[in-house]
Amino acid sequence: MRVVLDANEYVFAFGPSHKPDCLEALRLAAAHDLRICRSIVREVLRNLPPKAHGDFFDFLLAAIASDPEIDEDFAVPFELGASYEDQGFKPADALIAAYIESIGADVLVSENRHFLAKAARLPFAVHNAKSFVETFLPPV
Repeated sequence: MRVVLDANEYVFAFGPSHKPDCLEALRLAAAHDLRICRSIVREVLRNLPPKAHGDFFDFLLAAIASDPEIDEDFAVPFELGASYEDQGFKPADALIAAYIESIGADVLVSENRHFLAKAARLPFAVHNAKSFVETFLPPV
């Protein structure tokens, strides 16, 4: 399963709030095909305290070890992003949605209420951290 974590998941996991559901979602996503694009990395670094940047990059290096590249935003088809803007997405969210669709990701994990509200109309599943863990964590 290909998974994209929105910037807020990393910020809530590694930032001052240390939300357990978000940290667990990161761990679970790392067991799958986790992908990340440049704009998400920039957003995380803008919103994380500098002392947490190392934890973020350590996680990424471990989680995407089989393909340790950050996907570039310029590879996302412009028309696809524009189509999401036409559906009412803010430009940054439109880019993320277009990125997810363009790489064929199955799931976006996000606390963004705009993504969660529009989930039914998207070609990929959208879960908040708690729902993602409850849905995809293998039973013990």
